[in-house]
Amino acid sequence: MKKFAICFLIFTLTGKILFAQDPAFSQPYANPLYLNPAFAGTGTSQRICLNFRDQWPNIPGNFITYNLSYDRNIIDSSNAIGILANYDNSGQSTLITKNISLIFAHQFHIKSFTLSIGVQGTYRQKSINPNNISFGDMIDPVRGFIYNINSPDFLLRTSIAVPDFAAGILGFGKNYFVGFAMNHFTQPDEFFTSGASPLPIKYVFNAGGIIPIGSFIISPTLLHQKQQDFNQTVAECYLSKWHLTAGVGYRFNDAMIFTLGYHNSFMRLGYSYDYTTSALTNITGGSHEASLAILVHYKHDRFKKVNGINCPFF
Repeated sequence: MKKFAICFLIFTLTGKILFAQDPAFSQPYANPLYLNPAFAGTGTSQRICLNFRDQWPNIPGNFITYNLSYDRNIIDSSNAIGILANYDNSGQSTLITKNISLIFAHQFHIKSFTLSIGVQGTYRQKSINPNNISFGDMIDPVRGFIYNINSPDFLLRTSIAVPDFAAGILGFGKNYFVGFAMNHFTQPDEFFTSGASPLPIKYVFNAGGIIPIGSFIISPTLLHQKQQDFNQTVAECYLSKWHLTAGVGYRFNDAMIFTLGYHNSFMRLGYSYDYTTSALTNITGGSHEASLAILVHYKHDRFKKVNGINCPFF
């Protein structure tokens, strides 16, 4: 498996055109600004969210991703601001991506319906460590990897810094919500080698509802993401009672998702596990994801007019 990962990375780096793919989270509503910038300010309190994902831990060079975000409404207005930071480590620090984003959103209130439009500007940095990669020039036909080489000639640079932009729209009522976001619409070039490597546009659609049944709340959701040739559809359903939430979902042709969460008026804590159902079932070790949200309540009475979205916490 280690040789497979190395060969895959070499193939990716040496291609004339390199297409990247954004990390995907199994708890999208615990990470709302990453899902859609229009989620900024849709809570009834300030939110500080921390997310962690360990994907395929049994594979050498697995993917580790951290997200940190903060959002709030601006007093006496229908405007909101947010900050989103992302750190993604692939291949044991072979490929590292860092993002820092500023978000602005505006809400339009039409009776019981709210329409939120959000825009996002990002400073994006990506770096590669050639010392962690094995190349064909290092291989002896008999003795294997025995030769040392300097940074390969086909690597034109090892660090990239580019601006990036996203926008989204979100509509919600008392017991339903629907949103659409478009990320990387300027398609910044992230080439390490000769040729172009535009970051593909990512399209995100999400929808769901809240169904109260006695003292229980059932929340079915649907999420679809498309980025170049990558398509992902996730159907999930959450069941909440008191301060506890349990969820089960299916990422089509990939994995079952199991989620447990605890929430109160000041915090939310969630954990999810992806059980791989594809041909990689016995290899990947699944994926682990954890989330923590701290809710800071507004002290000013004027913030009581804020229309908060009613959607799952995880």
